[in-house]
Amino acid sequence: MKLLVDIGNSRVKWTCVDKDGIAEGQSFQRSKTGIKASLNKAWKALTDISAVYVANVAGDKLAEQLTDWTEKQWQLTPKFVSTEKKRFGVTNAYEDPEKLGIDRWLSLIAARQHARQAQCIIDCGTAITIDIVTKTGVHKGGMILPGLGLMRSSLAANANALTEETDEQEFATLATNTFSAIQAGTLYSVTATLERIINDLKDNFDDHIRFIITGGDAEQLLPLLSDEVTFYPDIVLKGLAFYARQDDKKPRHSNKDKQVQQQDESASTADTTVTADKKPRRSNTPKQTPEKNESAEIADSTVTTDKKPRRRSKSKQAQKNAAADNQDPTLPEKAI
Repeated sequence: MKLLVDIGNSRVKWTCVDKDGIAEGQSFQRSKTGIKASLNKAWKALTDISAVYVANVAGDKLAEQLTDWTEKQWQLTPKFVSTEKKRFGVTNAYEDPEKLGIDRWLSLIAARQHARQAQCIIDCGTAITIDIVTKTGVHKGGMILPGLGLMRSSLAANANALTEETDEQEFATLATNTFSAIQAGTLYSVTATLERIINDLKDNFDDHIRFIITGGDAEQLLPLLSDEVTFYPDIVLKGLAFYARQDDKKPRHSNKDKQVQQQDESASTADTTVTADKKPRRSNTPKQTPEKNESAEIADSTVTTDKKPRRRSKSKQAQKNAAADNQDPTLPEKAI
């Protein structure tokens, strides 16, 4: 069983994948200082973990903490997946591929494998990212705007009048308190922007485009968006699962297998090679005519002597043909 981990700017999402498929994703809020305490709580009971695959946008410090924890708990070093120029039928639009966030890259991969049509992926996390991939798998680029949390914290941090307590208050479209006004204003700001983007993309793609929304704030935004937007949770983890499955398909040969293979090849060579230094023993058996003993003539013709054979042995030629037939052809590069 393999563990898939998506470390975001505010949360850690994770799930497990095995031969039966991918499990439902889970998540926990991460501390700004570290995640080891959260990992103990979330993963301590997990067993039979054979590999860990990670998508990380939170920096090296959290990556090191995660690595320390998995190496101590399971003796496993995580594999941190990086954005590439091309993989799984998707071509990255960025000139420097690694500048595209790994979460955005994995979302494109998952969306592409889910449907062969133009798609717009809207990921509503700390920041809201929007990416477009065509039906042929070409990434056309995207945009980034502040998420709901960033908008609200920015208002609270820069306007003293907007810092009232909000724990016990509800919000409404027409607000009668500051909290409701901030909640409604930011929701409508984001959804109005998304609706404008959706309409423009529909025109550009002649309505042949699919819209996907994901991320922690997606469910807050969905009621204010058109019905043609589909909620697709855990899309980053599903993209990460393609990397985990890809490694399953790679052939693995242990040192023991290589040694056995070398021994087999040596034995085969020893059986088929005649050593030139050894002289054949002289047989005391009287010579027989070809009509009486054909096998003796064939055997004699395969031994190298100073005399030139009158004719080429059919048996030797047959052996060469058989060896050629059994030789593994080299696959062309395209087939690989």
